[in-house]
Amino acid sequence: MHTEWGWLVAIYLFLGGLGAGAFLVAAMFELTNKRYEFEFCAVTLVGATIPGPVIALGTILLIFDLGAGLWEPWRILYMFTHFTSVMTWGIWILSLFLPLSFIYGFLEVMDAYPAAWEWVKGRKWTRRLTFLQTLPVRRMKRVVAAVGIVFATGVAVYTGVLLSAVGPSIPLWSTQVLPFIPIPMLPLLFLVSALSTGVGLTIDLAATLVVPEVSHRIRRLPLIHLAMIGIETLLLGFLLITAFLSGGAAAQSARDIVVGPHSIVFWVLIVVPGFIYPFIVHAYAAGLGRHSPASGLGSGIGIVVAGLFLRYLIIVSGIPAAL
Repeated sequence: MHTEWGWLVAIYLFLGGLGAGAFLVAAMFELTNKRYEFEFCAVTLVGATIPGPVIALGTILLIFDLGAGLWEPWRILYMFTHFTSVMTWGIWILSLFLPLSFIYGFLEVMDAYPAAWEWVKGRKWTRRLTFLQTLPVRRMKRVVAAVGIVFATGVAVYTGVLLSAVGPSIPLWSTQVLPFIPIPMLPLLFLVSALSTGVGLTIDLAATLVVPEVSHRIRRLPLIHLAMIGIETLLLGFLLITAFLSGGAAAQSARDIVVGPHSIVFWVLIVVPGFIYPFIVHAYAAGLGRHSPASGLGSGIGIVVAGLFLRYLIIVSGIPAAL
């Protein structure tokens, strides 16, 4: 039986990866003290405040796409107790990560805007909460960032586990890293894609808009981008090659992606904006030490758009084994 998943699930997977990736970038900036090299750090502000809302939205979309979430929402509670189900693992990971995301976002806003923190502490309803008056914001933020890294990684990986668990009914989704390595490819691919879109959103887009010369302050940014693009290209290439070699429905899915009905999405909306253009831009920046704000913004937009369509393409290209 073919599971009819479409845009809602693709958007959920994308938002989950984007939120987790943005959190990971912000947390790494925090824990390495890179965040405090800027008078105002848009990377951590966006990376800390975006994950909670976007993952909450994605979770709502997934619940409604399940059908029961729309007509019988109380049945969602049963999913917390099926510990052999991949869905249950995901719900627990999301349930633990979501509050951490909102707490981290709150702490980052209070740290970035001290006046806002003083306003919060001065409200009547907070004066009775004595712990808020002496709350060590930056120390708490580092603790939340360190713990959140574990759950953010779990969310990013889970978006791939969710699809790969459907296999072998849809062989493309359960394609292994290599024919002789029994590890599904999608969790690794989606993890790297999450990091890439997180960097694209927080640094290429947000930070460049605030500080146009941000690339000069993050000297290794082009190399980081080149490494992630290279790894993601290899993983996607191995996915398609292994699918071709596997034959059957997996090979047909790969053909549909590369030269078939989905090839326009693959080449025009994924490969060019998410791989080729960012690679050229950041290779140029790494070689000559120059990186214009326009190219940085273009790279960020391309990477984020490619991240969305990558997940959509994987979903719509899945062909059941019976066919």
